[in-house]
Amino acid sequence: MQGLLERYTAGMASYVATAAEASLLDIEELGRSAITDDVSLDEIAGLHEGAALALSDRGVPINEPEVIRRMSACLSALMVSAAVAYRTKIDLLEQHRQQERDRTERDRQRLETLGQFVGSVAHELNNLLQPVRGMTEIMLADLPKKPPEQADLEVVEACAIQAVGVIQGILGYVRRETIAPQRLAFGTAVATACNFIRPMLREPFETVIRDRDTEVLALQGELTQIVLNLVQNAVQAGARQVRIEVDQIRGGEAGEARAGAGSRRWMRLRVIDDGHGMSAAVAARALDPYFTTKATGQGTGLGLAIVRSIVLGWSGKLRIRSKPGRGTIATLLLPVAAGWS
Repeated sequence: MQGLLERYTAGMASYVATAAEASLLDIEELGRSAITDDVSLDEIAGLHEGAALALSDRGVPINEPEVIRRMSACLSALMVSAAVAYRTKIDLLEQHRQQERDRTERDRQRLETLGQFVGSVAHELNNLLQPVRGMTEIMLADLPKKPPEQADLEVVEACAIQAVGVIQGILGYVRRETIAPQRLAFGTAVATACNFIRPMLREPFETVIRDRDTEVLALQGELTQIVLNLVQNAVQAGARQVRIEVDQIRGGEAGEARAGAGSRRWMRLRVIDDGHGMSAAVAARALDPYFTTKATGQGTGLGLAIVRSIVLGWSGKLRIRSKPGRGTIATLLLPVAAGWS
């Protein structure tokens, strides 16, 4: 404010002495600059009193009619220019807010349309899965004890059940539905997910599970969906090696800064690949809905957004760390379930 006061005092002193229009133009520019710098209109108006006192201290006869008229002209130039700039600023902010509201509404409509489409697709898929599950159950019931075919049929049945869970997870995201999570032994659940997705992928991946028994609150079907999405992303990013790790860490390792957080325990799932990697700008947007770096028709930009939505629903965290040419590490953190020792 001191700098503004000095500039206004100098401009007003010049106009009082010379009545030059250039001095008023300088004052008008000062008013616009003050608004740009987020100075309030009340503070701008207060400059006039300070400038008048400064002129009085210099011996300027501020009570003479002509001096009063010229000082008033300076005040008018300052406040009119500031008021116009303020109105323009408000209009621009409102325009920006309206654009944000329009974008949000477009995203909502896209999600609503997608939800309707996915709902119809899910209905058809469920119809196709019912005979698969039903006939598999009948075949298992009719088989003698422990024939060679039993293990294969059990895999088919498990896959059908998992597929239903994946469909329910997608429907829950697009319809904003919430399914209460259940207590799961996290390491064992990840191993189950890996066994389910392994036949779907052409590229092999390594699994390192250091803690199989510690429980979290999650859903097996949605966890399988998450693992599949993260591994598919790694493969599509040109990875030749993909490793899935599960371990338990403390709050400090999870990046919690609040007091007392260091004793909190988390289960950590990491999907590590040696693919192309991403720049910091791309990685920062990787979790945003509809953001994709794939060619048109090759990706919806919803995969990681759905993953994040699921993880947040479990009170967890999802982080992406990547560098171009150095691969990517996707980290999922879930708090250890209450009461687990």
